[in-house]
Amino acid sequence: MNNSKLFIKIIRALAFSCLLCLGACNYLDVVPEGTGKLENVFTSRETALRYMYSNYSFLQTMDPLQAMEVTGCGELWVPSEPQYPVMNSDGIRIAEGRQSPFVNLWNRWYHIYAAISNCNTMIGGLQTYRMPDLPDWERDQWIAENKVLKAWFHFYLLRQYGPIPIIRENLPISTGMEDVQVPREPADAAFDYIVQLLDEATPYLNSVASSTQDYGRINKTVALAIKAQVLITAASPLFNCNEEQATLKNKDGLQLFAQDKSQENAKWQRAVQACDEALTLCVDELGMKLYEYPGHQNYNLSPVMMQQMTLRQAFCERWSSEVIWAYTKDWVHDLQIRTARSIGTYGWSQNYGIFGVPLSMVEQFYSANGVPVKEDKTWEYDKRYDLRAGTTAENRYIREGQTTARMNFDREPRFYAWMAFDRGVYYGHGFEDDSNPNNLLYVRSRYNEAQGSGAFSINNSSGPCTGYYPKKYVHYKTQGTADQQMGVEVYIWPLMRLPELLLYYAEALNEAEDSPAARDKAMEYVDMIRERAGLEKIADAWKAYSSNSTKYQSQIGLRQIIQQERTIELAFEGKRYWDLRRWKTATEVLNAPVQGWNMAQRDVESYYRPFTIFEQSFGLKDYFSPIPDGELQRNTKLVQNLGWT
Repeated sequence: MNNSKLFIKIIRALAFSCLLCLGACNYLDVVPEGTGKLENVFTSRETALRYMYSNYSFLQTMDPLQAMEVTGCGELWVPSEPQYPVMNSDGIRIAEGRQSPFVNLWNRWYHIYAAISNCNTMIGGLQTYRMPDLPDWERDQWIAENKVLKAWFHFYLLRQYGPIPIIRENLPISTGMEDVQVPREPADAAFDYIVQLLDEATPYLNSVASSTQDYGRINKTVALAIKAQVLITAASPLFNCNEEQATLKNKDGLQLFAQDKSQENAKWQRAVQACDEALTLCVDELGMKLYEYPGHQNYNLSPVMMQQMTLRQAFCERWSSEVIWAYTKDWVHDLQIRTARSIGTYGWSQNYGIFGVPLSMVEQFYSANGVPVKEDKTWEYDKRYDLRAGTTAENRYIREGQTTARMNFDREPRFYAWMAFDRGVYYGHGFEDDSNPNNLLYVRSRYNEAQGSGAFSINNSSGPCTGYYPKKYVHYKTQGTADQQMGVEVYIWPLMRLPELLLYYAEALNEAEDSPAARDKAMEYVDMIRERAGLEKIADAWKAYSSNSTKYQSQIGLRQIIQQERTIELAFEGKRYWDLRRWKTATEVLNAPVQGWNMAQRDVESYYRPFTIFEQSFGLKDYFSPIPDGELQRNTKLVQNLGWT
């Protein structure tokens, strides 16, 4: 047996013993028996590096086939019990309200505490053992990487469960049961500890990856971006003086959500500083910029298609200029197959097109004038379900002469770049010359049409259940082949892009100071994203087209604009799940029916009628996941989240 296989077996055995210890002792802050042999891991640089990579393996993509964020907030909808087992269904079950302490959907409690324990082991091992082939500077860097990972894992638990037990170091196996029974710590203490870890790590990290082999590893850019995200979350209403959580206390009476209003604004000030520090490194020092498509190597594309390609490839380019951090464990492959619906010359028997974008999400995208469709004075919102045919002037957006809903006309470029819909043009997939738009592909998604429900015999739930699906996930070079296979152009899943950091900064600036100067500065950063998206600046667009022309001049109004901009720019990337919670707007947004077009209809008049798929509901308890009941039984010092008892 070679050394690498032996090492993998050692790591798997250690992981299994850790899980056994977790079941018996409640937390992975206990070093399990036999881990004295871990010193064998720290005998050489190679074995220690492999152990560190095992810690990276605990990171989670937000690909909706594997994670719950995108489907858990109504951003995408799928049949909850598909007959084809192609995805993790926990997200849609959470959206349907099936969560409980006894049915632990997307239960990351044990998994992430195992990750934290491994990080503690790695940090302790590097500090204890000296490897002759590992220089001190690299040892310090690895310790820093594991501190950032440990910070991230604590942050993930904090967002999902609220105040949590903090695992600062592993305890010896001889530790008594009473000492491993640990209570939850206040939310502010958890945020402070996470930031402390990030601050300790940052000086020892490289600013960027030193080679392509290091893509996806923690560097200073990632650490500072995470710090900005952490402090934005700490300052947001869910955690910042949340009166609805004031009664959540430990059994000894310790309050877990601080209610000191005098510190409310200070948290936003800290977030501003963290965002500024991260952007200074990313933009000023490293020269990061928003992605722009360089042009097709064979064709001179129209300005319309160049704009769409800039937006599509900002997400699908393997490592675009705006990717700060990416999930590099897997390529985005199967997601494209499950999203694309028989697009191209050839179909494939398993590209189901399972993800449907609800009408409520479709309406989030701006009009062509760059303002909400409900506010645009020229858009006729009340007639959005009326029908009309595409014209020659629109033939790079909607197939000329084909009829679709007015909702699909006169929308912003991101709508056409990231959304596929009935009779909408679908660039690429073997058809890349747009000089004659009528030669481009277009979607036909009515009943039993190529991209519609029931088109294949797999089952009647194949096809997008709403009539819209997220083109954002599908690389323009991905297409079916003659032998009914799928030629997939793979890419990596971006965990954080530069636009997200720009929007964090804009949000923090607007919240930290209620003044025209603060709003002007905040709008500068939003306008960078709008310019790339082909839209006018906020002030110009609202003054010219919005029925609420002064909206951007108030803190509340600009807050709404920034929040909608995040919803659009980061659509389908797994951000909205956490945003709706930290803003405390989920009770408004997620208590509404999930609707799509009537996918069981073939004739155009019957198809374009809003059809209710599910009556969604969201209550106060749903802001945090329940702690698993089994964990409460093992650790009697834990208290359950409000509403789940």
